[in-house]
Amino acid sequence: MADVVRSVAMVLAAAAAVLLGHRALRHWWSERAGRAYELPEDRTGTALRAGAAGAAALLAAALAVPLLGSGAADRSAAGTSAAAPALVAVPPPPARTPEPAPPPPEVRTLGHPAGGTLDQLQEGTRVWLPPQYASPKAAGIGFPVVVAHVAADADPDLYDGFVLAAKRGLADSFVLVLPTGCAGDSAALAEVARRYRVLPAPTATGVIGVGAGAPCAVHEALATTGRYGAAAGISGLYPPLAPSSLPHPSLLLAAAPGETAAGAAALRLRDALHPHGDEVRVIDGVATHRELFALVAGYLTEKLDGPAKAVTPPSPAPTPVAPAAPIAPEAPSSPTAPASRAPLAPHAPLISRTPSAAPQAAYPPHTAPQSRKPAQNS
Repeated sequence: MADVVRSVAMVLAAAAAVLLGHRALRHWWSERAGRAYELPEDRTGTALRAGAAGAAALLAAALAVPLLGSGAADRSAAGTSAAAPALVAVPPPPARTPEPAPPPPEVRTLGHPAGGTLDQLQEGTRVWLPPQYASPKAAGIGFPVVVAHVAADADPDLYDGFVLAAKRGLADSFVLVLPTGCAGDSAALAEVARRYRVLPAPTATGVIGVGAGAPCAVHEALATTGRYGAAAGISGLYPPLAPSSLPHPSLLLAAAPGETAAGAAALRLRDALHPHGDEVRVIDGVATHRELFALVAGYLTEKLDGPAKAVTPPSPAPTPVAPAAPIAPEAPSSPTAPASRAPLAPHAPLISRTPSAAPQAAYPPHTAPQSRKPAQNS
């Protein structure tokens, strides 16, 4: 309503300005026409009419400014209100469903130390395959297995030592299994037997431990029947031996130069096992860990079955290793051994080892490839 009143007032003021301006102009022309007759000019009327016309014009302009401002605001509001529905009408893009993360791989390759292949299984167990494992000539060959309880910083010397002994022709090629803990040997061996070409027989399975892992490896070998054919403890401190009537596998105890406590612990354990007819060998004085691991590889080659034709390929499901049936003891080889205890007779290998079982080009021969040496006390 206020805008209508302003509009009417503006129109009237504009019309008055035009009318007064016209009359001021006519009065000016009328006064000018009297000059020819020498009549006096009166400019007061012209000035008054012109001033009134100007005042009317200013009034009209003053009324027009608010009307123009309100009209622009109305047009802006109208444009905003007209554009708002268009924005609301556009539907938002549909939410994208995130894709599920891919499952972790069951086997992941960590590297190729010493020319072999180091894999890691899903539960954390590491498996080192020797260089000969990937040879085309080894397509149907099963490899003996060694469970190794070693610290991560000892891994390079372990792989280098086993490869060095194989290159010298003094040791077989072994698949090394490094479980995450001391109590996971059985599950790790079952998973490795399912995925890789290995010989699952106890006569082709050994265990070693280094430093803090040596007591674990020796305990697993002495307390478990039918799982390991040989064991080795390196630089370990062993607790007193618990009485047991179980047959024990061949055992190697080693200490590096300067390891007085580890050497004394090895001798105490040997003295505790010898009266029962168990074979225990002690070595020391080897300067480097790589050479020491090479000697361990040669010892395991002497006691375990070597690479041979696999009976069956890796099975799709894990198969637990059944304990071996006890073997009747023989007469002890040591005169000081009791008559009731004797060294464990060697198991008959599941696969006979003949010169054609493993190509000589892919697997260097070791000492006594056709048979293992009988257990002896040292």
